[in-house]
Amino acid sequence: MIIKSPFITEKVTGMIDADNTLEFLVDMKARKPEIKKALQELYDVEVVSIRTMITPRGEKKAAVKLAGDGAANELATRLGLL
Repeated sequence: MIIKSPFITEKVTGMIDADNTLEFLVDMKARKPEIKKALQELYDVEVVSIRTMITPRGEKKAAVKLAGDGAANELATRLGLL
C-alpha cells in the first residue's frame, strides 16, 4: 500500500487553504509517479505536483498540490480532517 494515511498538523491546515495542498504519509520506497497514480485512483483527484521528504522520525511524507480551487479543502472534508 503506497498511501499510508493523511498527515494533518496546524501548518498543513494552513496549506490546505493557502496552497491547495495536503500531506500524506507514504511508503518509503514509493516514487512520485507511483504516489500520484495511487492518489488519483484512491481519491479521484487531479494532482498538479508532489514534493517528498523524510521526517526526523524516519517516515516519508508527500506534500501533494491538487488542481482546482478548493480541491484540497473538499478532500480534507471528505476524509474527516476538517
